[in-house]
Amino acid sequence: MVRSNLNPTYLCRQAWFVAAFWSFLICGCGLDPEIEQPISYSHALHLTEAGMDCVECHIGIETQLKATLPSIKRCKACHSKSKTGSAEEAVVVEAVLSNTEIPWKRIYQVPDHVFFSHRRHVKSGKVSCTTCHGEVEKLTEPPVRPIVPILMSTCMECHDHKSISNDCLTCHV
Repeated sequence: MVRSNLNPTYLCRQAWFVAAFWSFLICGCGLDPEIEQPISYSHALHLTEAGMDCVECHIGIETQLKATLPSIKRCKACHSKSKTGSAEEAVVVEAVLSNTEIPWKRIYQVPDHVFFSHRRHVKSGKVSCTTCHGEVEKLTEPPVRPIVPILMSTCMECHDHKSISNDCLTCHV
């Protein structure tokens, strides 16, 4: 009779590791799913070429806990009629004329147990948008996932750099 020296617990762990590894690779290496926006919006066109600033569309960055997604009221200032004739702009003009909000999808989201105030970081802390959101002004298409991943380690490094408390209760509720 041949006896196996392989421990069933060991084999089970190995099988789980192999399955997890392949799932990780097949499902996009643990990345968030891609998010498709309703319009192929160019941040480069608006921020660099038109000279706009993030706060013009994302109201509340400097005054509220949460920044907002762009409202059709903001688009109305420039897009009551077509300027470029592009199909994407036609969708914006149509939304402006019908006073219909564009259903933008949020890309950046902190977990429910984390307290994050845009006002505190941008106005009081003088943190630029690019610190957390990357060089959005260079994007000719909407990002499909966060450019800069929202990770606790990234936040803590920034807190260390700015001599801000890393006590758990500073951010976790």
